[in-house]
Amino acid sequence: MSSATKSDEHIELELTADFTTSESDEAQEAALQDSEDKENYVSPYGKTYTKNMWYFAVAGHKLKRGQTVGKQILDQPVLVGRDRQGNVFAMRDICPHQAVPLSAGHFDGKEVECAFHGWRFDTSGVCTAVPSLCSDQKMNLCGIKTRSYQCREVMGSVWVYIGDSEQAELPEVPHAPGLDGFKLGQTTTTLLLPTHIDYAVAALIDTAHVPYVHTSWWWRSKKALKEKSKKYVPSGTGWTMVKHQPSKHSIVFKLIGQYLETEISFRLPGCRREYITLFDRTIISGITTLTPIDDKHTELNHTTYWTVPGITWLVAPIVGYFVKTFLMQDQTLALLQEQVINKYNPRLIMTIKDAGTPGHWYFMCKKEWNDAYVQGRQFVNPIKEKILRWRT
Repeated sequence: MSSATKSDEHIELELTADFTTSESDEAQEAALQDSEDKENYVSPYGKTYTKNMWYFAVAGHKLKRGQTVGKQILDQPVLVGRDRQGNVFAMRDICPHQAVPLSAGHFDGKEVECAFHGWRFDTSGVCTAVPSLCSDQKMNLCGIKTRSYQCREVMGSVWVYIGDSEQAELPEVPHAPGLDGFKLGQTTTTLLLPTHIDYAVAALIDTAHVPYVHTSWWWRSKKALKEKSKKYVPSGTGWTMVKHQPSKHSIVFKLIGQYLETEISFRLPGCRREYITLFDRTIISGITTLTPIDDKHTELNHTTYWTVPGITWLVAPIVGYFVKTFLMQDQTLALLQEQVINKYNPRLIMTIKDAGTPGHWYFMCKKEWNDAYVQGRQFVNPIKEKILRWRT
């Protein structure tokens, strides 16, 4: 975990206090000026992770039976695999003998073999064999372990729980909404962002940048800004923008927009979810997940689902093209942002009404989640129902 010069609590309270002082524009401007004048001001971005949470590891179809893949999640090396029976598992990607990555060794669908001395481990991380031992040499192999992680496969995505393994009740695994009872097709697009997850979340839930960053022929232009008014309600570990007709900013939406509705939501640790209905039937749904590699790199995975069976061969490449084009535009801005932040560590202006509100909600939710765990109590969603307005 990265450390800060001030306590995590103080840093995150600074952010929310500046924004929630008053609803008036004058008071918010004064609060903003006050925050800019503080000599000891520290940005909350890039200081903490959301602990004791499920993080997206890999798309299920990319992990065949008898395969493993080495990942780095929250600065921890994690080996994710699928055994002969098709069950997924995860363990620390370090051999406890001589610290060689287990991902460099062989997996036979049952046991992982270290590439250095051939020590073998079952899928729960317990040592099962030390080949160098002679027949009369005994060793308590069960006492040799590498840490195992809770691992789940939900809707074709593999998730790893990073946190206290002794926790009695684990949180719900995030998933794309609106898909119960459907046969699904799906595809996943993966990109690397050169930023801490906080900056990636800020971009993921931001709406004001869309007409400036996503300037494709099939998307809206910055010349066509319109005022939006959306209702937000607290839900789960985040919030939901309640179902509404989507903006008619693309060719498809202009043609059939009057029959479409969409619902957008956010869940910790960094999951943006959206589904679209046509005549009240879900036709497409998606979840964008952010998995921190370390404090300067985040992996983004966007999984798109569709409910019309038998057309994967047609839909997958089309969806893949549009999603990748869209996300690479965000990646380009993240690269520019990273160069400035790492070199100059600028003081950022975060008090923007109302477009910046979800960014503040994210820090409020993250702080409440971490505090609730430390204090041994239930998470209480700090978000209040609100209508937000912005131009985009």
